[in-house]
Amino acid sequence: MGEIAEHAAERAVVTADENDTRPSRRDGTIGALLHGLAVLDMFTQDRPVIGIAEVARELGVHRSTASRLAATLATAGYLEVAGEQGRYRLAAKLAVLGEVAAAGSDLRGAALPALRDLVSLLGETGHLGVLEGTEAVTVAVVDGWQTVRMHSWVGKPSPAHCSSIGKALLAGLAPADFAARYPDRDLPASTEATITSREELEPHLCCVAAPVFGRDGMVTASISVSGPASRLRNPAAVAAVAAAVRHAARQVSARLGAPPDVPGWPATRD
Repeated sequence: MGEIAEHAAERAVVTADENDTRPSRRDGTIGALLHGLAVLDMFTQDRPVIGIAEVARELGVHRSTASRLAATLATAGYLEVAGEQGRYRLAAKLAVLGEVAAAGSDLRGAALPALRDLVSLLGETGHLGVLEGTEAVTVAVVDGWQTVRMHSWVGKPSPAHCSSIGKALLAGLAPADFAARYPDRDLPASTEATITSREELEPHLCCVAAPVFGRDGMVTASISVSGPASRLRNPAAVAAVAAAVRHAARQVSARLGAPPDVPGWPATRD
């Protein structure tokens, strides 16, 4: 009897929380909405389909609550059933919203022409990245024309400390900001070659990147090309690629209104 009463009380609290759209937290946010957005955040390129059990476990909610959250998102057009009941994938509505967001990005619009020219010249895959916490997040990709090339995607996160595009971003941080992001002296290794004290993200892959400066003269993004080590290990090849990447970074910075007296555009590689 006690278990029945406890379960009924839990359902009553959950139902009240989901139906109440008033601010329910001290910071004014709505708990049920945050749970719904957290469900969307669970999807990644490597995890395109998610089940109700996973949602319940990761959010720490009852399975029935997870089911209602997913069903609500599906009704609103943000999720769709993936083959079997209880499993979902992202719906096309999110792609439409992504296009709207991308179209309004001054950074992406300013960078794409230079990034396309860079890829056309070198044949390697080009990236534009920004720093989010300790991750370098790809916000634009232009595929290379080489037969053997790197494949990437928009939204891909990489540990900033072991990726060339991330190191170009970290190089622009003030010492205090860097220390706040990396309070520990030892960093996790992605490969045997990773430098673990305050590089390589993937074996047999090389990347050359340079910082992009904004209107305030601060590093706001980084631009890079990536390809197999067989083409990008040679010092002469790296020097030529670095010069081209720096040139592209200068073009993007100029389009963003960076002051002409910003520091030089050093290139980083991994």
